[in-house]
Amino acid sequence: MRIKINISFILFLFISIYLGFWQNALVIFFSVLLHELGHSFIAKLFHIQVLEIQLFPFGGVAVTENIAKYGGRIELVVALAGPFVSMLTALAFNFFGEGFVLSSIILKYNTALFLFNLVPALPLDGGSIMRNMLLSKYSYKNATRYMTRSGKILAIAIALYNITILIKGETNIAYIVAALFIFAGALKEEKNCSYIYLLNRNNKKERQLQGFPTRQLNVSRETNIRSVVDQLSPGNVCKIMVYDEKGNFKKELCEADIMDGFLKFGYYAKIKDIV
Repeated sequence: MRIKINISFILFLFISIYLGFWQNALVIFFSVLLHELGHSFIAKLFHIQVLEIQLFPFGGVAVTENIAKYGGRIELVVALAGPFVSMLTALAFNFFGEGFVLSSIILKYNTALFLFNLVPALPLDGGSIMRNMLLSKYSYKNATRYMTRSGKILAIAIALYNITILIKGETNIAYIVAALFIFAGALKEEKNCSYIYLLNRNNKKERQLQGFPTRQLNVSRETNIRSVVDQLSPGNVCKIMVYDEKGNFKKELCEADIMDGFLKFGYYAKIKDIV
């Protein structure tokens, strides 16, 4: 695992040090690093490969193999780990940091990092947490859509706030940069979720044996494969019950059948092509 500092973060650190805010820059760097190490440590406990940690001025990203394929519960625990570390850091310096010169800055920034990351909006940790709580009722794609919409709304609200303070005479554009970071992350989550179901092809049978929650989808022979694909989720196992035009049960399909049909016949094929 390597640690990669984004060029924007390097520039941010140099500017902060140049302006005399080296203490704040130091606290931000190590607080973000600890937050992402929390994600990485828990991911490794689940034997998930952590490729690198990327650090940005307004947060970081622990780049792992796509953990969505392990199901909602594991992704939920990994998402909680970062805010939990930030909370513990803040509490530690609140109760035991008396006399340490940077205690107030560490407490302030880690509290902000903890609270902000719990906002239910992707790409924030809170968005991942809420998405995986929604998987019991919604597909992965729909749950992701709800959380990325929240992320876009949050980004627009932050940008508008920055415009407001600029109008009042302040020269701070940090919030606009943060808004762009959040909006771009939401778009990336939307793009990635369209292909999540392909990751489940080889481990669905194992999950079913492990007692993963089961959902039943009732479809007709004329149903488009894409309509079924949009309902698949890594957090549960779907049984697809196929009925004919008269409502008579014809066949039960598993997710592997749907994915094989997708690869063989295409996204716009129909269930009857599989049956």
